Amino acid sequence: MKLSDKMPLWIKKKSNRPNISNEEIIKNIQGKLKDKDILQTEKRIYPALGENCPKPGVFIIVKLVLSALLLAASFIWEFPYTTESGIRLVAALIAGYDIIISAVRDLLQKEYLRENTLIVSAAVISFCIGRETEAVLAPIIFHSACLMRDYVLYRTRKALCGVMEAEMDVSDSGFSAGDMITIVAKMTVPADCEVEDGTGYADFSFITGDNSLKSISKGDFLPAGCLCVDGELNAKVKNAPENSLYKRISDTLISGFGAMTDTEKAWYSASKLTVPLLLTFSAVLLLILPLVFKFSMEEAFRRVAAIIAVTSPAGILLAFPISFFAGMVEARTHGAAVKDAQILEKAASIKTVVFNKAGTLTEKNYSVTDIKSDKMDPATFLKVAAHAEANSSSNVAKAILAAYGGEITKPLVTDFVEYKGKGVSVSVDDIQIILGNSEFLSEREIAIPDGFYDGSVVHMAVNGIYAGRITLSETVTRDASDAIHRLPSFGVDRIAMVSGDSRERDRLVATELAIEEYYAECTPEEKALRIRNLKERLALRGTLAYVVNAETSGEGLEEADIGIKINGLACGSGFPDADVVIMNNSPVSVASVIHAAHITKSYISIGALGCFFVKAVLMLMAAFGIAPLWFTLIIDNCASAAFIVNCLNLMKNSKQSR
Repeated sequence: MKLSDKMPLWIKKKSNRPNISNEEIIKNIQGKLKDKDILQTEKRIYPALGENCPKPGVFIIVKLVLSALLLAASFIWEFPYTTESGIRLVAALIAGYDIIISAVRDLLQKEYLRENTLIVSAAVISFCIGRETEAVLAPIIFHSACLMRDYVLYRTRKALCGVMEAEMDVSDSGFSAGDMITIVAKMTVPADCEVEDGTGYADFSFITGDNSLKSISKGDFLPAGCLCVDGELNAKVKNAPENSLYKRISDTLISGFGAMTDTEKAWYSASKLTVPLLLTFSAVLLLILPLVFKFSMEEAFRRVAAIIAVTSPAGILLAFPISFFAGMVEARTHGAAVKDAQILEKAASIKTVVFNKAGTLTEKNYSVTDIKSDKMDPATFLKVAAHAEANSSSNVAKAILAAYGGEITKPLVTDFVEYKGKGVSVSVDDIQIILGNSEFLSEREIAIPDGFYDGSVVHMAVNGIYAGRITLSETVTRDASDAIHRLPSFGVDRIAMVSGDSRERDRLVATELAIEEYYAECTPEEKALRIRNLKERLALRGTLAYVVNAETSGEGLEEADIGIKINGLACGSGFPDADVVIMNNSPVSVASVIHAAHITKSYISIGALGCFFVKAVLMLMAAFGIAPLWFTLIIDNCASAAFIVNCLNLMKNSKQSR
């Protein structure tokens, strides 16, 4: 079946990229958050993501307009003072009755420092001292600010989702697992597929962040959202589009960025101290201004009301979740899916990175490059070695068997014993064969000729007599060296490598990559122990990341602060379970994740301190009588909105600083 027969819209779309509605993404985010009950479990007192409808309802618009009209009427027409005050009181109640209800609810729940309570307190004080205008403006400005913040959060989140998601409409695709489709050049793959026949080239940058084209042939996996650049492919659908790999990646981000991080918790804890201190300062000001500076009590209360109005930390706390989301999206553009905001925050303090060698710094397979033997010809030597390794599943065995390529006569192989990371002992046609590294043969008192062996070497002895050697090459991945050299620039001061291979092979790889610390011949338990020991040596607040290939079992991940799996695309539609999953096969992306974490932390620190500085200036201005209540509310909320919007620059500046 041709794709055009089943889904003609894919051909007609002007864009070569898929198109998902951002509104649908937003609903998905909110649904995920409600399912996880994030806000309740973390006890966040302010909405994390601007869940309120971004378009203000008719009722709230009507009540704010009516309140403003009543206030204006009290100025335009002349009324007796009592009537004028009554009109303004009604205007204030119309604009802020729901704020009063929320404040009472907060007080009943023993939440004394929330924004609603502070605004009501400021408005009541203003009304009591005869400043009815400010008492009416306070709820009007507060409601308008909340609407503005919700809208800013909505638009910011929408912009970030546009970067994070494939622009693909999967709702009406009609595909299901097992369907056969034909994918041609310039067409976006609509669902996770496996190529049945055909060849071509595809752009996987949407998933991996790597712009280089990938050659595609029979048996290859094509994720939904990738672009067929050239060729024609017949493929079988592995998953329905709504269950595709990219949806699993986006769900990981959606379900993870709402959790409170340590930074947000620290600011929230600090606010529990600073808000009472500021209220105490306001009380002291009420005493000092009349007694020391001879101001009237009315003037003192006017200044205090302006201070109380901006005491709430909501403007700062609202920006934390969306800022971390921006950081997670930034990592996503480099092909890395970060499990949650807490992991991203931890990544900013990574001081030690441990690589599980195979599949991260080196290709997982060896290849035979040379055979030397004085006892038999190379073909016979390789045949004997292949039979000796026939029952082993090690990478060395795979390389020898691949080089041999012939048929194994298994009945000839008896008494097989494998020594993990060292070698094997076996009988082949009743001839004793020892095959392994130099240490393994030395332990069995088999003399090995002196000399330097270029590469990884497997020695063989026949009936206790040295017979020769096989040289294996272990290819270091193309960008492993770049990855190792980039890490120190992002604060990593310790790089280590663990492996189950021999010391000889690990020494060669470590020397080539300039890794000074490596641990060879490790069992899974020993790898976990090494990581645990390295963690104990970390400086205070430093974290350790352990990097493994997504296809490995990842021994030791539970011991690391952050577990990272690379080459997640090799798992097909299955999304690996790890703190960070890097979809491409490049260890360089580890540095990209750390960099995104550093940039995020920097933006949050600057933004939060900037908002705090604005609050401090406004409070000083209010204390000196320069800033009235309405002015402090407007400027404070504008600073909060700027903090939220500024996270959009995070990705832009992150790219420029690379």
